[in-house]
Amino acid sequence: MSDLNIELCPETGICSIIKADGTKIDLMPDEVAQVKDAAGNVDAIRQALGQIDASFAEQLAAENVDQIAKRFGKKA
Repeated sequence: MSDLNIELCPETGICSIIKADGTKIDLMPDEVAQVKDAAGNVDAIRQALGQIDASFAEQLAAENVDQIAKRFGKKA
């Protein structure tokens, strides 16, 4: 099981992705759209997140990226 907590606010469209160790990244609605567009492609998701926080994106395991893709409706 993956160690990410993905919280997407339906009112604001802001998303927080939080790792088990407390490391987190906050996505604005346009950044959420970039990740949704990249869903289905592990490298594209990692690249989209890397533009927001390179350190966070580099620390993600493949299963974490897959969990993000599933949360946004597609499997990587």
